[in-house]
Order: sequence, then C-alpha cells, then structure tokens
Amino acid sequence: MIDSVHTGRWISQFDGEAIDFVLFPSTPHRRVHSLIKQRLNEKIETQVRISKWMSWAALPLGIADLVFANFFRAKLLAHEINRFQPDVIHIMETQHAGYLTDRALKTVKSKPRVILSIWGSDLFWFQRFAKHRTRIKSVLNRVDLLVTECRRDRDLAFTLGYKGEFYELMPATGGMNTALLARKAQQIPAKERKWIAVKGYNGFVGQGKDSIRVISEIESQITDFSVMVYSAGLGTQWFARGLKKKMGTRLIIARKHKLSNNDIQEMFLKSRAALGLSLSDGLPATVKEAMCMGAFPIQTSTSCAGEWFTNGATGILVEPNQIKNTAAEMMRVLRDDDLVESAMFDNLIKAEQLFSENVLKEKAQKLYSSIMETKN
Repeated sequence: MIDSVHTGRWISQFDGEAIDFVLFPSTPHRRVHSLIKQRLNEKIETQVRISKWMSWAALPLGIADLVFANFFRAKLLAHEINRFQPDVIHIMETQHAGYLTDRALKTVKSKPRVILSIWGSDLFWFQRFAKHRTRIKSVLNRVDLLVTECRRDRDLAFTLGYKGEFYELMPATGGMNTALLARKAQQIPAKERKWIAVKGYNGFVGQGKDSIRVISEIESQITDFSVMVYSAGLGTQWFARGLKKKMGTRLIIARKHKLSNNDIQEMFLKSRAALGLSLSDGLPATVKEAMCMGAFPIQTSTSCAGEWFTNGATGILVEPNQIKNTAAEMMRVLRDDDLVESAMFDNLIKAEQLFSENVLKEKAQKLYSSIMETKN
C-alpha cells in the first residue's frame, strides 16, 4: 500500500543499503506517501521505484479488479516479476497484496523466495470467513518466511496449513526514536497529563463510536480533562457531535490524516490515557506510540497488545462492546497517579528494547539477508 505510512517507514529503514526495491501498489491509492515519494529515484545506493505501469494506473486498474478479481494487476505483476527477476518478493499485508501476488505467481517463469508480513487483522479476523480462509491458505502455501507481530498469529498460521519458517516477532509499523521520546515523556508526569487520546477509527473492525460512548459515560466526572478524538471516520465524527455540545472546547475531533506525525506525538506526550477499541487488530500502532510517550494504553483484547504490555500494570485489556466496564477502567487510570507513573517508567524501558528504530532497523535488514542465505 504505497499510500501507507507503514510502507513508508519500512522502506526508510534501508536508506544507504545496496538494495533495489520495486514497489507494486496493492490498493487503488490516491497518493504516494511522502516517505516513499522522497525516496523515489534518488541517486543513492538504495534504489526505490514504483512499477512503471502502476505508477499511474493503480487507481483505475485497482477499481476494475474489484470486479475482475485481480485479473489485470496480476498480469502486470507477473510481467514485472519476470522482467525484474527479484531475489525476494515481500508481501506486505494479506488481503490486498497477498491475494494479488498469489494469483500472479501462478504464471511466473520462476518462483523467487517469498516473505509475508502480517498486518493487523489479516489472519485473526479474515480466517473466520470461509472464502477468505481458502484464499489465505493459498497465500500461505507460497510463503517461505512469515513475519508476525504476535504468537497468536503464528498459531493461526499453523492451523491454516503454513509449513514455512517464522521470523522473530516484530511490529509491522516500524521503529521510533524512543530515546528522544522518552526524554520528552519524562518531562510531563502523570498528574500533569490532562488529555485523553481516543482513536476514532470506525472501519470494518474499528469501534470509534463505542469509544465515544465510553467518554459519554464518564463525561460528568472528567471535567478537568480534555479529549482528542483522532483518525475519526465520518461515522465517528457524526456520532461525536452530541458529546461535543456537552464538552465544548474540551472535545476536539480530528478526521483521519488531519494530524501530522508531530501532532500525534504532541497528543500522546500530553495524554494520560490512550483508548483504542476494535473487533480485531494485531499490535496497534497507537499502542506502540502510547508506550513510547508515556500515555497509558487501554485496548481491546481482540488485538495482540497483551503480548507487548502487562495487562493491569502497564496497560489494560478490555472486551469489545463492554462500555460500562471500559469506562470503569478509564476512570481507574484517570484517578491513579501512581499506576500511570509506574506504567510510564516500565513502558519507556520496554519501548527502548522493543520499538527503537535502531533495533527494528537491524531486524528488518537481517530479514532479507536471512532469506538470501537460505536461498544460496
């Protein structure tokens, strides 16, 4: 997905490495993410290009292939593979990139080594639908090396027939400057953090409206706090208007893509709690960001977050659709300075170990070298 910050962050980890990347868009994007755009055709050791046809035809062909089941783009991708002869194909995400690549690989002359990175809900959500389950199994049968964010998805891959190798667990969303963020976070103790960060996504698994319901439940008790609803979908924006009438300027609603990376950092650095509710996820990028910046994460148990923080101590897992229980947990976090301060201390240490851009850059670079060694 070349409009995704996650793809951009992944590619940026290889600056200066002697690698030739050809990106093949897997979705009908409307823009190329700035992190990718600034690296296209740079005269440096790392070469990044977008497949020639798809640099302008991704949108029309992507829309057409919603009807023709990836027919046109699979032909173009197979042609690109035959022409470029890559050492490695790296599939980033399953339902778009994976299904597309699976169809293309049926007609290529020779099969390169294949890596699949699981993004978010790729396995956990979609494996429950018979049609998707069949297609996921087909993709996994072509994969030599699987990269997941959690043990949950490793176990699921086994049940879906995967027989390849696993790479060590790592976030799909890239690393962060944890040392700098920790210094900033430590300047704002728990008792001075008077914001609540609320993820407003309401896509196919997002529960932005339920997050608003949680805040509505406790609104009269948090008059000394303000709330930032970010990445809000249209449904969440509309639903939040009633609460906005009560809270006034204490409630800010920011649609998806409105906040810059710096804006998001500032939000988490002043937030006491970070609320994210969804029916399915991997390791949410927002949990990782909250841990790096001292905000206490509250996340649904349908994610992998519990494998990255300690439930009840450095984060809290809640069940989907449990508004009153989630509201009670939120009040616990807002009232307990010691809990949030202790969690901040522990999470900043853990973030340096798990989410540092230096640590993840090294893991990412070893990913390609490890599969090349097995090829040779």
